[in-house]
Amino acid sequence: MLGYLWFFFWQALGTALSLRLFRDKKRTVQLWLGSVLGTVLSMWTPIPFAFVWNFSLTAHAAAALVGAATAVAVLFLRPRKASPEAPSCVEDRPLLRLLVPFMILWILLVWSHTLRPVSGSMYTGQATYGDMSMHLGFITSLAVQQDFPPMYSILPGVPIAYPFLCDSVSSSMLLLGTPLRWAYMVPMFFAFAQFACGFWFLAREICREPKGPVLAFLLFFLNGGLGMIYFIKDHSLHELFTGFYVTPTNLTEKGMRWVNVIADMLLPQRATLFGWAALSAAMYLLFLAVFREDHSAWLPAGVIGGLLPMIHTHSFLALGLVAACWMGCSAVRDGFSRIWFSGWLRFGLTAVALAFPQLWIWTLRSVSGNAHFLRINFDWVNGGRENWFWFWFKNVGPVFLITPVAFLFADRQQRHIFSGAILIFIICEFLVFQPNVYDDNKLLYVGYAFCCFLCSDAVLYRLENRFSPPVRKTLIALFLFLCLNAGVFTLGREAVSGIPEYGYELFSADEAAAAEYIKTNTAPDAVFLTDDNHDNAVAVLTGRNIVCGSASYLYFHGVDYTYQQRIAEQMLTDPEVFEHYRDEMKIDFVYMGYYEHAMAGNIDDYLSGKYPFVFSAGSIRIYDVG
Repeated sequence: MLGYLWFFFWQALGTALSLRLFRDKKRTVQLWLGSVLGTVLSMWTPIPFAFVWNFSLTAHAAAALVGAATAVAVLFLRPRKASPEAPSCVEDRPLLRLLVPFMILWILLVWSHTLRPVSGSMYTGQATYGDMSMHLGFITSLAVQQDFPPMYSILPGVPIAYPFLCDSVSSSMLLLGTPLRWAYMVPMFFAFAQFACGFWFLAREICREPKGPVLAFLLFFLNGGLGMIYFIKDHSLHELFTGFYVTPTNLTEKGMRWVNVIADMLLPQRATLFGWAALSAAMYLLFLAVFREDHSAWLPAGVIGGLLPMIHTHSFLALGLVAACWMGCSAVRDGFSRIWFSGWLRFGLTAVALAFPQLWIWTLRSVSGNAHFLRINFDWVNGGRENWFWFWFKNVGPVFLITPVAFLFADRQQRHIFSGAILIFIICEFLVFQPNVYDDNKLLYVGYAFCCFLCSDAVLYRLENRFSPPVRKTLIALFLFLCLNAGVFTLGREAVSGIPEYGYELFSADEAAAAEYIKTNTAPDAVFLTDDNHDNAVAVLTGRNIVCGSASYLYFHGVDYTYQQRIAEQMLTDPEVFEHYRDEMKIDFVYMGYYEHAMAGNIDDYLSGKYPFVFSAGSIRIYDVG
């Protein structure tokens, strides 16, 4: 209960702050910005105190006291002023009609994919089978071991080189007694609603056509491209709904890489989800400051933007690229006036001052001198394998054709607004910012959002002026079918994969029982020798250390893990190597499960003859070798 109170306290405080800070905004906007502020506060407020008291109850108590003092200041100390008449929220009614079905889908997906209990086992879905284990491991290790700055439990002694605040928000809830499953899910429910609302409010400001935000919302969240053409040729619908990653938006052998935003970005990638939620707020406020001359928005845009790096570094980079273009465009429009300098200094200095310590402590340390990060790469994941134009057209669909035409006919302000998307696309066609080239899509989708705004306006304007209502509705329906069919089928497959019969067992009942034993009977900093499988029950469910975890995670974080990986594998197969390195690796327990037994020459017989086993269930044994 205390964990839920913690999360909702910050949501309430964020809302109270929003109502005071954004008094001239519509109530819907105030509530949305308040929820975003609440989540950001729940992530960030314990961090300064964690440097002193680690990620402990003491640090959280200090953060809560700061929050309580802030609440008192907001509610009682600030002089009350008469609120201006709230602007009408009528034009936001379509948001409710969109948000309700999308939230139902989102809650269903998260609920069915997150450690779903079935007869003692824990199940997940297709999209979350890989990444969720990493995030759960960050959540449990930070809450259990409480070291700060946090260390990898899958590579002990190495600081985490990843924007971990998307997980620390759940670590706080877990530390305060919330069950792991619900600590993982509850913040995700709010983050999706925050991003969906943020997309809507930004679309409402940018789109000129009244129904433009609705069309843009559908084009973005149900994106798909022309993948069904390839899918129907070689696959059946049965394969789509039962196969592992056989979907029309992710046919890598056919060059289909423009995955659905909900299924493959927001659902499995928590940093992207929470990053885009905060980014949408920062982008919205910056837009108001630049294009609506709302000078009160400069500072809060800089604050939220400056707190982005350790929530999602790519979102911080995307904001910086868009801001750079908007700064240049506003200089062309207004000249280098005192107001121009004042606004951009408030935004820029605030963002840089808040972001620099994060980049210095975490990001630059892992990136500096690592050739796997910033490097030249042409043509994103296509790499010249097929015609450039065809690659992008088949992946993005009609939006890719319509956007450049719409840009040519757009007015000056719309072109200025869209300039950031152009810069993002050009940079991602020539540079890579992380070991995995594919991950540039975390930037590309930000640019794609602006494409949806521009495309929606163009389509609706042309149809409105050239066709009668019946013809117009027919053409819009055809356009939506062409743009959305692959995304809808992909989301259908993802929903089905949440049903245990068609989903994936992440942890068996025996593994879950072993995890419960470990949590109850071993020290928080105990080290286990295990295999390096990604679905490692020790690292994921208990937060304890293992000698070396999955290369699928560590490699893409730019971490050198090869020595520990080699030693761990040899120790599990050679008794002499095990005894030689047991003290060096500070091993307390050996976990012999399914993966470990499958290794040729495993040392189970040796361990059973020399060390006591303290747990046994099915084929799982835990040996005390400390």
